[in-house]
Order: sequence, then structure tokens, then C-alpha cells
Amino acid sequence: MRESGGFAASIDWLTAAFPEVGCSLEGPMGFAATAAFWAEGSTGMEACLAYQDRFASGMDDKIRAAHLIAFYCHPLGLAMGAVYLATGLVPRIAGLRFETYPRIDGGRSFEAGRFHFLLDAPSAAAGKGEEGEQQFHDGFVLHMKSIIALIKRRCGLSARAQWRLATDGLAGAFLEIGRLRGEQAVAIERALAIVKRAGSPLASRDLRYEEISVETPGGALCRTYRMRSGCCLYYRTEGGDFCDTCVLLRTETRRERLKAHLLETEGKSVGCEVVDCHPR
Repeated sequence: MRESGGFAASIDWLTAAFPEVGCSLEGPMGFAATAAFWAEGSTGMEACLAYQDRFASGMDDKIRAAHLIAFYCHPLGLAMGAVYLATGLVPRIAGLRFETYPRIDGGRSFEAGRFHFLLDAPSAAAGKGEEGEQQFHDGFVLHMKSIIALIKRRCGLSARAQWRLATDGLAGAFLEIGRLRGEQAVAIERALAIVKRAGSPLASRDLRYEEISVETPGGALCRTYRMRSGCCLYYRTEGGDFCDTCVLLRTETRRERLKAHLLETEGKSVGCEVVDCHPR
């Protein structure tokens, strides 16, 4: 298989950099086909919906659905994006499972849930230009189309709202990958070329990246953030609030909140997703 070594190396890099994502290249035991995992009344889908209750109290099905799309599309974007940005290959999701793993946060270890993807690579790279961007877009949209239709039927959350959250997850994932690989500008360019395609369900005028800077006694701090095009509805939960990058906030409010976040995290290595109100 062409670039098979690079494919495996990109997965090794991904799992080391983002332990919240499980990825395997072989070993189908324990994996369900995507269509079986995301099926009407399936154990996998219901377990994932129920899992969203750990993030907040007072959720209804629409809020669970919004959280689930965000919770799924971010690691999906990391898994597909890490391979694509490193090799030009657009991987296929050959299988899926939802599992627990030991997560460490603030020095505390606990059991958390994550998606584990069984990936399959095509026989040749599509490249990183127009052809590759089109193939990545088409593969991501094809994967999500039936999932979004299912969640709409199950929970009543509109397809448009879900596509916006899917776009946010993908764009945030590319930003995080690019930041860690030292290729942030390239990753942003690729992400925008994928999601800003005319006629695409991913296209949104609200999705963008913005550099936030703030002056400190030690000099200026700068960081690029992904501004959301959708809303995860966290503000509708008990004690909930708006995420710092929420599309429902005024532009200046978002900027002020992100400046505060930048100061709070000075010197720390943090991903764009930590500015959300709740853990992913």
C-alpha cells in the first residue's frame, strides 16, 4: 500500500498526542460497522446519548444530540485530519466502538468515554490540493449524513444545527493538529478549503479562525481560536453558560472572554476546545 508507513506513523502520532481518541489499523474484534453502530435504537447510539448527561444536569434530547454531535465530530476530525495532513490520504472509517479509557485532568485520573476508530487507508494519496480537499470533504460528509439524519429522527435536533456543530468539530480538530505539528497556518488553510465549499452542508459564514492577542508585562500573548458556527446548547442546562467561542455571543464579548482565557492559560499548552464550557 502506498504511504502505508506514513499512514501508520500518523496514527501513532495521533494516539500519543490525543489520548481522547482511539485509533487502530487492524483487529476488527470488538468493532461495529458504522451503519450498525449508528442505527435506530442501537446500543451504541443510546449509550453515547446517555453519556452526555455527565457534562451537565437538566439535559433534554435536543441538548444531548447537540453535545453528541460535537463530542463525536471532534475526535472524528482528529482521526481523519491527522492522517490527511500528514500523508494526503483520506482514511475510511471501517469500524467503530465506544469505550472507556483512563483520563488525567488536573492531576486527577478518572474513567472517561471515547470513540475508537478502525481506519482503512486508500491505496493512493489524493494529495493536499483541490483534489484532496474535495475527497476529504466528500468522505466526511458521506460518513456524517446518515448519522445526522438518525439523530434528527431520534432527538428532534435539526440537520442544519447538527451540520454546524460537525463543521466546528472538524475545524477545531484541524487547528489543534496544526498547532501541535507546527503547521497551524497550513492546517487552517486546508480546513477552510474543506468546509467552505459552495453548496456543502458544512459551509457556514459564521465559522472562522481569529487571532486573539493581549498585552502582559512580559510581552504580547497571541493565540488563534476557532470561532463556532453552531451552538451546543450548554447554556440551556442547569447552571450552564455560553462557551467562550459560542456563535450566540457578541463578537466583542467573545474577544474579551478569550483574552481572559489566554491570560489564564499563559505558558500552558492548551487546545482550542478547552474554551468550551464543559469537558470534551
